[in-house]
Amino acid sequence: MLSTQQQQHPPTLALCAIGDELLSGRTQDVNVQQLAQHLFAQGIPLRAVHIVPDDAEQISQSLVRLAQEHSAVFTSGGIGPTHDDITYAAVARAFDRGLGYHEETLARMRRMTRGNMVKPDPQGNEAERACARMALLPCGAHVEYPCDDLWVPVVRVGRVHVFPGVPRLFGRLARAYVPRGWPGVEGMAGVRGFCRVLVVTALRESVVAPALERLQREYGPRGVQLGSYPQWPVDAGGRPAHVVVSATGTDERALAACKAELLRLLDGTEIADTLSSKM
Repeated sequence: MLSTQQQQHPPTLALCAIGDELLSGRTQDVNVQQLAQHLFAQGIPLRAVHIVPDDAEQISQSLVRLAQEHSAVFTSGGIGPTHDDITYAAVARAFDRGLGYHEETLARMRRMTRGNMVKPDPQGNEAERACARMALLPCGAHVEYPCDDLWVPVVRVGRVHVFPGVPRLFGRLARAYVPRGWPGVEGMAGVRGFCRVLVVTALRESVVAPALERLQREYGPRGVQLGSYPQWPVDAGGRPAHVVVSATGTDERALAACKAELLRLLDGTEIADTLSSKM
């Protein structure tokens, strides 16, 4: 069982992606990438990702472990109206809480449900009761609605923040929710985003390894992290490029100095980072 308050610095975030369909390969998860890109722009490190099946015990165990190790844990998936949507129940179990219908969420669902779509009613017919399950939340949870035009909430219990798994909804809610900050990450979101520099080189990875090791020792204390990614030869200014080197950090002066060294030592060429733009 988790306590709702723990102290940890600096802030880090983990994601627990939930669904049998992810583990069977039927559905390709895209929420990891879009969350990682958004957190990168906000300066919040994503440090771990768990993918777990639709099993309440395994979900709870994953949440307990991740919440003990990280400042915040986002979940994706498992909050729909069907029998295998058990994320809220698993969160309640992890925090030793009960479940109860959240009246404000029920009211938003009814107000925003259009036409002849099923409206939630805990005392209604089978379809109406199934719909109402999406508002059966852990007791005492903090509930907010980051997007005014969506009834879907973000539900927080302690360090765990529950999101839907539908990529469009997940992305919209994350973009609206993350910059606000939350307990444990108030001073992090939106303050200083990460920057990334990419340099390609025609040299082989084994050749560039000693230079990268030296530069990591030199610039690591200034918060720069180097990564090396072999490529099938691609064209870079008329020359074949075998390795892409990334330098990531929040100190722009340190990154600029490291980039200059990379270009010189690797006889490299800088390329655009198309993934660093904010979501």
